[in-house]
Amino acid sequence: MNADGITVVVPHRSATAALLRLLHALEGRRVLVVDDTDAGLDLDVPRVRLGGGQGFARAANAGLAAVRTPAAILLNDDALPMGDCLDRLAARGGLCGPVLTGPAGVESAGIVVRGWGRVVQRRDSPLADRSVAALSGACLHVPASARFDERFPHGGEDVELCLRLGGAWLVAGARCWHEGGGTVHRRSVMATRCAVAGQALLFPPGWRTAVVAGLHLAQVLREGGPLSRLPAIADGLADARRRRPLAPLP
Repeated sequence: MNADGITVVVPHRSATAALLRLLHALEGRRVLVVDDTDAGLDLDVPRVRLGGGQGFARAANAGLAAVRTPAAILLNDDALPMGDCLDRLAARGGLCGPVLTGPAGVESAGIVVRGWGRVVQRRDSPLADRSVAALSGACLHVPASARFDERFPHGGEDVELCLRLGGAWLVAGARCWHEGGGTVHRRSVMATRCAVAGQALLFPPGWRTAVVAGLHLAQVLREGGPLSRLPAIADGLADARRRRPLAPLP
């Protein structure tokens, strides 16, 4: 599909400086900002207004519902497409995304989902496009008709969407910088709680829940804390239990 047939949808919560940088880079493209701030944005850009703090899945869905093109590219406000990244995604079409890079190098080159309860980011640098189980929602080309499962608080909704739609394509020649932590700091209590809840929701309840909890416990200890993140693991599991009975998307 030609890049003119897509709308770039940017869910925005709080990283305003990053958003302004991204909007400058997207000048000339069709852009829609989903305003999920508390006070509301004072920017002269097309936008959809939410009540504030609704979360990525709900914000992305609101943006997708408002676009009038057949496809959209979801972009985190702390992401920055490099070179012809968006054009390559548009040319590929369907459900696809780029190699994400960050301060530490390759951040994600696709996501592997282990049936026993682990979700792993691939961090190689592929030479050719490849089929993957899932991709990060930080930069994701999707059909405009796609919708995220709003049970996911902040994380895991991108994996669930890809699994539900039968997988995705990683576009090897497309690169997107992703600062990360623009809305929720990656090593914060909230990030841990949301990550645990999201991953627990990806798997059937039972022994895999203990695997998810154990993997996050090991991660917190490996990263050196802070120890205040440990109770967030139990809180995340409780969040997943509360959210699981909700009816799934049709």
